[in-house]
Amino acid sequence: MKDVGTEYRIGPKAVIGYVIQSYFNTSTSDAAQWQLLAAQIMEKNMNMGALTRDRYLKRDLKWCKQNKIKADKSNFEKAYTFIDTQTDDENYLKVMQAALSLRKDGLKYEELSDKDRAEADKGAWFIKVSVAMGVFVVLCFLTECIPLPGVSFCIGLILVFTGVTSRKQVAMLYWDDACWFIMGSLMFAAAFVKTGVDKRACLMMFKKLAVPNVRWITLIFIVIIAPLAAFISDHALAAMFLPIGMLLYQNSLTRDTPSDPELGKMLMISIAMACNIGGPGAPSGGARNVIMMTYLADMFGMDIGYFQWITYCFPYLFLMIPVTWLMINWRFKPPSPPWPRP
Repeated sequence: MKDVGTEYRIGPKAVIGYVIQSYFNTSTSDAAQWQLLAAQIMEKNMNMGALTRDRYLKRDLKWCKQNKIKADKSNFEKAYTFIDTQTDDENYLKVMQAALSLRKDGLKYEELSDKDRAEADKGAWFIKVSVAMGVFVVLCFLTECIPLPGVSFCIGLILVFTGVTSRKQVAMLYWDDACWFIMGSLMFAAAFVKTGVDKRACLMMFKKLAVPNVRWITLIFIVIIAPLAAFISDHALAAMFLPIGMLLYQNSLTRDTPSDPELGKMLMISIAMACNIGGPGAPSGGARNVIMMTYLADMFGMDIGYFQWITYCFPYLFLMIPVTWLMINWRFKPPSPPWPRP
């Protein structure tokens, strides 16, 4: 664990120092600002797996800002010009591979200074906390010993009390755009129910069925939600169709059948699975798709367009619709609910 902490906390500084020594024959403290900037960009590229000179030459000031590298136009142009004119592909790759080898195999905890050892110990502690927190969260999800909102609150407390983040930093994590987006989706679902749109949508979707059947209803759910999830966020779709599923479940209950857990599970999992299989269909289906497109561009130089992504992934969606429907109906077998005809 200490070796991992060494690579995580000391590795970036060692890589930057190695690059500056290799290219400019000076130390980090004596390097010019543009030389330090060139080394920082190379170190960040290494973290992304982009070891080639061509990937460096595609970076710009906007990329530096996104990756929290302080850079101004003058220093960036000097660093860019040096890599463009004073190095070649073979030499650049050789330096990057040597720096990577230094980071992974060349740093030994026993050989570090007292200051660096303390930093490595801190990194090892952070890793231990992360692993323990992951185990804690998974156990809470599996056993349901703590309500889900309580688990999310406990994560922030763990991060603060173990020293991984400060109080201000953990508050910023809860203030992330993703949290606001999910909250907005749930507010949208509440408005969906309040205005009665869920009932109207339910009637529009199932009025063609002469005798409502739970199997056909789950198929309609999957066929409608999965393609939409490729272009609309799955959070918003799940929040929109959740009231419809709840309405169908409530209308299936009678005096003789006051509850039907099997039907409830079937409807909710159908909605969730439809969102999951539709998400990869298009880049707009979720932030994970855009992240993967960015990684492909940064690490491998592969630029995939919107339509090209769809041509790759939509066949998967069409394949998974019948597979998902069959699996759900094989796993869940609720009694036929007495839904009235719309």
